Amino acid sequence: MSWILALGYAGFLIWSVGRARERAAEHAATGMLRSPLYWSGAGLIGILVMLTLSERYALTQGGTLMWTWLAALGTTLVAIFFVRRALKWRYPV
Repeated sequence: MSWILALGYAGFLIWSVGRARERAAEHAATGMLRSPLYWSGAGLIGILVMLTLSERYALTQGGTLMWTWLAALGTTLVAIFFVRRALKWRYPV
């Protein structure tokens, strides 16, 4: 039974790589392969993932660190929403 799931997952990965190549070719043809807004959005998402992974440490320390973590998380979420909106406005693909 587990081999069926493994084959299905492998098939999904192969299919998604093929679609990613098609989309990359479309974006390269229009000159929208990697914009500065894209990289800023990707960086902000990386920061959000880092903050999410550091949540356990912040919860165990408590006090000021917890409030600093929550403020950074809120600021990053707001920035991600603004970058997402700017990307959708600039590149409505």
